Amino acid sequence: MTKADRILIVILMLISLSSLFFLLGHTTQANRADVYVKEEKVLSIDLNQDGQYSVEGTNGKVNIEVKDHAVRVTQENSPHHLCSKQGFVSDSNVPIVCLPNETVIQIEGDTKEDTVIQ
Repeated sequence: MTKADRILIVILMLISLSSLFFLLGHTTQANRADVYVKEEKVLSIDLNQDGQYSVEGTNGKVNIEVKDHAVRVTQENSPHHLCSKQGFVSDSNVPIVCLPNETVIQIEGDTKEDTVIQ
């Protein structure tokens, strides 16, 4: 490994870490979850109110639960049930994706800064 290789590796690591800090530094105050089936928005859920919802995916019903500003899939028809095993999600950087049902739940909200550097 030459000196140039080491410098290149260090530069790539710094770029990776800075992009990671940028992504994790911007969080959102979750106030709604948008449900998409086949890339089409079918439902917008207010996360301030707990409740049960249901949408029709391509393989059948997808049951959604909202509790304490977080959302999860409680029941769906897929071979491995990965959506329902994912549990509650409250971060806008983590969508719930049910591929066999072509259903995506994306949390949306107002962007707020997590840290301020002066």
